[in-house]
Amino acid sequence: MKNKNAVNQKEVCRHRMLLLKMFCMLILISTAPLAFAQSVTIKGNVKDSQGSPLPGVAVKVQGTSQGTLTDVDGNYSISVPSSKSMLIFSFIGMETEKITVGTQKAISLTMKDSSIALNEVVSIGYARVKKSDVTGALTQVTAKTLEERPVQNAISAMQGKAAGVDVQSNNRPGEISNVVIRGTRSINGSNSPLYVVDGVILMGDMNDINPNDIASMEILKDASSTAIYGSRGANGVVLITTKNGKKGKINIDYTGTVTFDVINSVTDWASAGEMLDRYRLANINGGTYKSGSTNYMYPDPAVDLAIFGHSDAATMAAIRSAYDWNSDGTVKTRATTSEEQAAGWPAQVPVYNSGNVPTTDWTKYLTRTGVTQNHQVALSSGNDVSKLYMSLGYYNNKGTQENQGYKRYSVRMNGETSPLKWLTVGVNLNTSLSEQKYGTSYRTGSSTGPNDAYGLALSQYVMAKPYDDNGNLILYPGNNQSLPTWNPLINLSTTDDLTRKLTIQANTFADIKFTPWLKYHMNFGAGYRTSNSGSWQGSGSTTRLKSGLPTTAVASYSTSEVYQYLIENLLYANKTFGKHDLGLTLMQSGQYARNVGSNMSASSIFYDACKWYNLAANSNGKPDSYGTSFSETSMISYMARFNYSFMSRYLLNASLRSDGASQLADGHKWDLFPSASVAWKLHEESFMKSFKWVDELKLRFGMGTSGNSAVGAYSSAGPLAQYAYTWGTTAAYGMIPYNMPNPSLGWEHTSQYNLGLDFAFLNQRLTGTLEFYLSNTRDILMYRSIVPITGYAQIMDNIGKMRNKGVEFTISSKNIVKKDFSWSTDLSVSSNKNQIVELVNGKQDMAGNNWYIGQPLNVFRTYHIAGIWQNTTEDLAEIAKWKANGYTFAVGQYKPQELGTPDYKLTDADKSIVGSTDPKVVLGLTNTFTYKNWEFSFFLYSRLGQKYFSSLLPAGINGTNYVGYGRHVKASDFWSPSNPSGKYPQPSTASAATVNASLTQASYVNDGSYVIVRNISLGYKLPAKFANKLNMKSMQIFGQVMNPFIFGGEVVKAGLNPDDTNGWTSTNSVGESTGGTNNNTIINTSFVAGVRVSF
Repeated sequence: MKNKNAVNQKEVCRHRMLLLKMFCMLILISTAPLAFAQSVTIKGNVKDSQGSPLPGVAVKVQGTSQGTLTDVDGNYSISVPSSKSMLIFSFIGMETEKITVGTQKAISLTMKDSSIALNEVVSIGYARVKKSDVTGALTQVTAKTLEERPVQNAISAMQGKAAGVDVQSNNRPGEISNVVIRGTRSINGSNSPLYVVDGVILMGDMNDINPNDIASMEILKDASSTAIYGSRGANGVVLITTKNGKKGKINIDYTGTVTFDVINSVTDWASAGEMLDRYRLANINGGTYKSGSTNYMYPDPAVDLAIFGHSDAATMAAIRSAYDWNSDGTVKTRATTSEEQAAGWPAQVPVYNSGNVPTTDWTKYLTRTGVTQNHQVALSSGNDVSKLYMSLGYYNNKGTQENQGYKRYSVRMNGETSPLKWLTVGVNLNTSLSEQKYGTSYRTGSSTGPNDAYGLALSQYVMAKPYDDNGNLILYPGNNQSLPTWNPLINLSTTDDLTRKLTIQANTFADIKFTPWLKYHMNFGAGYRTSNSGSWQGSGSTTRLKSGLPTTAVASYSTSEVYQYLIENLLYANKTFGKHDLGLTLMQSGQYARNVGSNMSASSIFYDACKWYNLAANSNGKPDSYGTSFSETSMISYMARFNYSFMSRYLLNASLRSDGASQLADGHKWDLFPSASVAWKLHEESFMKSFKWVDELKLRFGMGTSGNSAVGAYSSAGPLAQYAYTWGTTAAYGMIPYNMPNPSLGWEHTSQYNLGLDFAFLNQRLTGTLEFYLSNTRDILMYRSIVPITGYAQIMDNIGKMRNKGVEFTISSKNIVKKDFSWSTDLSVSSNKNQIVELVNGKQDMAGNNWYIGQPLNVFRTYHIAGIWQNTTEDLAEIAKWKANGYTFAVGQYKPQELGTPDYKLTDADKSIVGSTDPKVVLGLTNTFTYKNWEFSFFLYSRLGQKYFSSLLPAGINGTNYVGYGRHVKASDFWSPSNPSGKYPQPSTASAATVNASLTQASYVNDGSYVIVRNISLGYKLPAKFANKLNMKSMQIFGQVMNPFIFGGEVVKAGLNPDDTNGWTSTNSVGESTGGTNNNTIINTSFVAGVRVSF
């Protein structure tokens, strides 16, 4: 029994083992497919077309949620379910790649630049859309474009890069370029565009924004695009998007440049000896080069010293150096030629050589090599929930003119987070601290003359010296107090003019996503700006020395504070129904601004060390004058925008905005600004399918109305001013309106029409835009005269009309695209015609302001010159007829040209428009070449058809009223009996009639057209493997030369800046306005060395 049990037990064990084996076999069999289906790890590397690693490339497994990003070296590793899996590689600006895994264990690839530029997203105001869906006139300026020119602010970098955007710079450190989009619209109001940064209106100016912080700029140019900004969009809108953090590891970028600026003057200036010869010739021709009653026709030291008898010792010594002297102090003589004797010269004349006269180049004392440093460190990072971007910037421009400079410190922080799937909140904060030095007398000097150090240098005697033999500065070099030749070097240490600004602007926002098609967005912006300006003329300054009060100083000080708030609520609804895409945007906003200011000034200040910081330290014990100011404005707005697309082929955009502005009169505060635009993608039509080379062909048309309320806070109410009067025998003060109130003051309105064509051919190798536009501005805000019985001379009113029309053309081509070499070209051309349609009382000209119906706003209107009077029977008879009417003309002078039937009288009817400061054509051309890691580019900019006014040019160096101070352009082609075909009139000191001054003034108007090489750049990007060895992700070193060459007429040859029309208003010697400007700003040639490093 026992053995039987043992056998049974063994049998049971055997069966148990068999079952265990079968169970294990079953598990092995059942898990075999799973083991076979386990994930496969794929590794690889991604590079761009230049062979550099691409960090941040999204690598996803199609049909799954699995994904990863390439690291800083472009490497990635990802697990895929099976060999049938497909990997998708995507990166902004690159073509998306799809690759099936198969049997590959490593997949590396080179991504190509995207040829479908239409997928690019751009800002259109309160939204971002695909570029292919834009229906209005829009131009984009990318961060790369801004990097091409390391300038003070982004405005300067826009010049020539955006068709229809006219940027005029004056090169003074800290100054803002003048920007006009599609022509001047307003006469008295602002013509500057609206700047919107990250959705919030910019409170300060563009100097407050570090260009390195900008990711892109979109310029909205037509009313269908700008009307959504209502009253502020009439002059165009510049949308600025700053950089933000990106998903991935912490990235640290450094950009640094050092720039050396030198004055770019191609002028062939007349030497001191040539100026002396010219001044002597003017005296000879005027009959004033004589001793007693004897007229001299040849150089004589005694007469020279008599004529220059007012000159200081240094100047007299310079004049004497033109002659050879004997040891006994007598002048050496030479025998005259027969020709000279025939002209009335004696047998012996003094030995004379004007080349021995020393020339003083005053510009060397007042200018220098400018040095600009520009540095920025930026940090960015992000993950699936949050993104952060921070930067610190330092900019310091020590200008080419002494005592001019601009310094800026900037801090930016942009951050956002999405704690919930339906909620995103963020903040954008920008802080800027700046200091601007204006120079010796840029602001404190006269407003009707040359104020910059360079202009002052050109007004000095070239034969005079700034220092006497003892090393002391001479107050009046040349010792002629009747001429504006006081020594500007004195003011370098005895004057100061400084402005400091602090700007803080913050924007908080929130996005709430209710459903996939409904979203709410809130913006709250707050800004604060404070500035203080001080101006000081010390006791040793020329102003005080000339006044006879050299023991005391004068100074002024002013402050201002600006507070600005903005809140916007937006609701977005976007829904697709089959082939129909609909979008609706609703917006409500409120804006508030408050300005507080103070100012004071004092004279007879005892201590120079006080400057403007203690204005009570004077003889009065208090400031001579002081005051405060306050203003506040507000605006409430509502906007609705509707977007519709059918088959993504036919597009419609319509908007309506209502604005209410506090500064306008009751009953006129509110207005509506509608707009609409349509677009038709012709390339999507079936009849275009056979044109394989056409990638895009889109026709656009837009129209709309925008407004301008750019008037003072209380213009309609009649602001009050203090008024002094006598009450009995006591002085008293009261308040009166200093402007006549206007209860009907309303908006300026600009209606615009735009027709555009976007095209892309040959697989995006050739892309561009053609635009035609027309804008009509009515109800222009300007002053009109009223009857004196009211107690006022004028009143602000809505009068006048202005028209602008033009064409814009932009084209980009990829001329050569090879693996190691590429060449691309970008060209922009624009032309605008500005015209005044109506002024006060309809068709009445306003000649006193130089405004004429049917003409551009900025014109020159002068008499015309028919040539130079010749010593002929006909001309002498003509001169006699003029003389019978009281006009004094002489042979060798300018000859007037009458426009009507000759009556030998010059009247206003003989004047006409001779040109405008506005160019007829503006163009920019960029060529970029790349070879492996090298990049070379050059940029040409041109303004054609503009006029320029300057008395420094050859046509204005003389005339019948020629005087002998200041520096002028070398010229020798003067009229004389032996040179009757001379280009310029005969120099003469003879008294001239009033009309001669007007004719001389007319000669100052010159062709201001020019072509300039704005930028030449060469850069090298370090190969990634070398950069990585230095613990860097990437590194680029570059060098640039800005403004190396300029080509043009007399303006360019004088070294002046034909780009600057912001100088002082020109009038002739009899007070007639000639229009335009006469400035002395200059063009600098800049040499730049820079580096961009990413860690």
